[in-house]
Amino acid sequence: MNPLTGLYRRSRAFRVVLYLQFLPLTLLVFVISDDAWTKYTQVGNLTLLAAFMLFALWAWWYGEDRDRRRAARAAQHNGASWGDRDGR
Repeated sequence: MNPLTGLYRRSRAFRVVLYLQFLPLTLLVFVISDDAWTKYTQVGNLTLLAAFMLFALWAWWYGEDRDRRRAARAAQHNGASWGDRDGR
């Protein structure tokens, strides 16, 4: 069995964290399917859509930057330079 599947089945806290991560996506689907943006102007629609897209871009960038910083910190502790991934 996949370790994440086992963790999902055993841990209620893990399931709650996963559910909370899907909350923004669920709200976006609700807003689109409920046609809640009909009251806004075209500029308002584009502004709200741009805000969602900027948040998605920031979330992607933050994950990439976090991985880069962790690799740099690990390389520094291993005595390697920043560009060396294998520690040579």
